Amino acid sequence: MFKKKLLKNKQLFLLLIIYTLSHIFLSTNSFYLNFINPLFWLIFLLIFYHQDLKISNKKETNITLTISIIFFILYFTSGFIFGFTNSPYNHSLISTLENLGKIILPIWGIETIRYKLLKSNKSFRALITIIVIINEINFKALFLSHNIIFLHYLISVIIPIIFQNILFTYLSLNSNYKIPIIIKLFDEIPKILLPITPYSNWFITGSFAIIKVLIIYYLFKYYIYNKKTIKYNKKSVRIFYPLSIIASTLLVLFMLGVFNYKSIAILSNSMNPTFNKGDVVIYKDTKNIVPGDIIVFQYGSQIIVHRLISINEYYVTKGDANNTVDYIKLKKEDIKGVYQFHIKYLGYPSIWLNEFFTKEN
Repeated sequence: MFKKKLLKNKQLFLLLIIYTLSHIFLSTNSFYLNFINPLFWLIFLLIFYHQDLKISNKKETNITLTISIIFFILYFTSGFIFGFTNSPYNHSLISTLENLGKIILPIWGIETIRYKLLKSNKSFRALITIIVIINEINFKALFLSHNIIFLHYLISVIIPIIFQNILFTYLSLNSNYKIPIIIKLFDEIPKILLPITPYSNWFITGSFAIIKVLIIYYLFKYYIYNKKTIKYNKKSVRIFYPLSIIASTLLVLFMLGVFNYKSIAILSNSMNPTFNKGDVVIYKDTKNIVPGDIIVFQYGSQIIVHRLISINEYYVTKGDANNTVDYIKLKKEDIKGVYQFHIKYLGYPSIWLNEFFTKEN
């Protein structure tokens, strides 16, 4: 019975098995990741992708896009609370295109295979889901000797992957491959395009991913597939979409530094009473810096916000609450920007989490 059902799409199943084995043994090989893997999925899509795959209905697509936009805004807005960190990706044009290919082609290919196999072999949904889960796990991380690191990887990566793939199997069975693709692309593409991303530790990352999966599952199960109506009027929808697009665009532009404004949580009271520990400072990249300005600068691995006292051979700074100047040989290239304004108390979640996980480690 098993073989009979798989014969309908035996080529696709064989491809999925081959890809899974190659992933297990070659996932740490840079040549495989940068060239073989994208090329594999490009050839697959050219050969096996057919236009007879049903396009999701407008309602499902609109709701998926809405959910993805909302989570996109929530995720990047969290940077104002937890802080931002530099993206690990190279943002030159060629590197960006390569990274997009490495992300988009496998996502599209795997979700197409998942959809086709599930539609012809629904009774083997668990097997197909397990195989796809294996494709997304970095097995090198599973063999790390440090138990705390393994625990972090388990909670932040493996458990969310399991939850997400169970959801995508459910969505593929009830709609088609396009819905999971939209959700996945909104998760991955911003990380490639934006030069900075919100800071999130292993616990926040895992929790956010699982909560997102549960919310999407609930909305589709009880309001889409059960045909229950979500009460809203057309005017609200017409207003929401433009506003959400504008908000997302402005947020992206802020992250890209178009407005030259960035934020940082204050970790000490060295600038009291101007601002205090737990406040979030908004600063601006500018070339015009004069004594008296409050500047944000890099010192080793630290980002410090102090007042500029004088400019001699080096830039001399001092915290308003400190008795002495900073004994730092500060150069102009170390200065990140000039203080514009601050938001009280908004940085406390970032401080608490930083202190908690610093003590833990």
